[in-house]
Amino acid sequence: MLRTLTQAIGVAALLLMPSAADARLVKLVVEQREPFAGGASWGSAGPYERLVATAHLEVDPRDPLNAVIVDLDKAPKNARGMVEFRTTVFILKPADMSRGNGKIYYTANNRGNDVLYAARTVEDVGRNDFALRLGYTIVDAGWQGDLAPSATRLGGDFPIAQQPDGSPLVGLTRVEFSDRNIPREGAHTFNLKGGAAYRPYEAADLNTAHATFTVRDSVSAPRTPIAADRWAFGRCPTGRESLQPSAFDICSFDRFDPDRIYELIYAATNPIVMGLGHAATRDVASFLRYEKQDAQGTANPIGGSIRRVYATGASQTGGFLRDFIYLGFNEDEAHRRVFDGVIPTIAGTDRVFINVRFADPNVYSGQDDRHDFLQNSHPPFTYAVVTEPLTGIHDGIMKRPATDPLLFHVDSATEFWQLRASLNVVDANLRTVPAPKNVRFYFVSSTSHGFGVGGLLATAPAVNQRC
Repeated sequence: MLRTLTQAIGVAALLLMPSAADARLVKLVVEQREPFAGGASWGSAGPYERLVATAHLEVDPRDPLNAVIVDLDKAPKNARGMVEFRTTVFILKPADMSRGNGKIYYTANNRGNDVLYAARTVEDVGRNDFALRLGYTIVDAGWQGDLAPSATRLGGDFPIAQQPDGSPLVGLTRVEFSDRNIPREGAHTFNLKGGAAYRPYEAADLNTAHATFTVRDSVSAPRTPIAADRWAFGRCPTGRESLQPSAFDICSFDRFDPDRIYELIYAATNPIVMGLGHAATRDVASFLRYEKQDAQGTANPIGGSIRRVYATGASQTGGFLRDFIYLGFNEDEAHRRVFDGVIPTIAGTDRVFINVRFADPNVYSGQDDRHDFLQNSHPPFTYAVVTEPLTGIHDGIMKRPATDPLLFHVDSATEFWQLRASLNVVDANLRTVPAPKNVRFYFVSSTSHGFGVGGLLATAPAVNQRC
């Protein structure tokens, strides 16, 4: 009898212990902690503290909430079958949390850039001070796994997918070089992402005859092949005579001309499991909202004080948040809602598509400009679940009532011209698509991308990049 009772107590104790599958944020290591902006006071919230930390995370690829992540099953696993990764976390919180409003404002970064992460003075904060004066705790974390290391940007460190036997995965990928990245004076060489801010996918084969390199005079012009002996995989700052072979760079012996568009299709290897950016966002926000300590027993720096979490993202990151909701990441592994409210701004119907093999979230397609990049519009366009008439796809971004957030979608005029914003509210037959009850649309008319000529958070004149 005593033995049976002891066994029952032991089983009950195991059932009550947090399982490894629930301990998504394993360790939060705070590396910087300092008074913000010289100890300046912000409204009734008072002085703020600036924290920078590394979140060590793991996910269970067998959990249906994670199984949607492309190539997660091909990532290296630890002894418990978990996939490990990490990301940089930024927290700006009232020094006295009791003076805050009990809410997180999660400002999802654009290509690693976050205005408040970069801010050090009151002047740097500028008009972004509204959230501090209202007592919000600001949070952001790296979600993009291909950023080059930088002290000024938030990035994630995600694993490389591989074959079951540990050999590398190889597949075709595409990159463009154009006026978006070629300087006016031209250039001989770039890395295979087209910019030093991003880590390129390694070429699996340096034989140029096995790749396709073309040039054209405009978006709609025919492509002209570039001979295999007129370029190389490598770096060549001054041309052919300076060539140093490299699997991460391209050299054009005849220079890249900024008035032309170059397209390279090559066999790449070692794809990043980029979809973990969604899991990183989910699990950092969920931990800070719900947990008192990490799996190592280190206290949550804002634990016990949060009652609401809101997220916002602009342009690229507005599309990231649309995908985040669509793929089900607003539900954490304990089946709780992560963000109560989400505000995608200047995103149109863009989706960033980080959840594909060889993802490249840095380039974007415009209606009248480039059309072939992954950051693009693709059904489902709408938040409501509807049948798209051209494709027959029956789907919607907001399809999980138990965990979907309240949502404000804010666009400028540019998103209607270039990022297909009208498809949020009408279908391909120009029939109105009603907004779900938890969605509101706002239009800031006569403004450019980023509200550049007035309206919300107006930027300086002529600042009109679309993404």
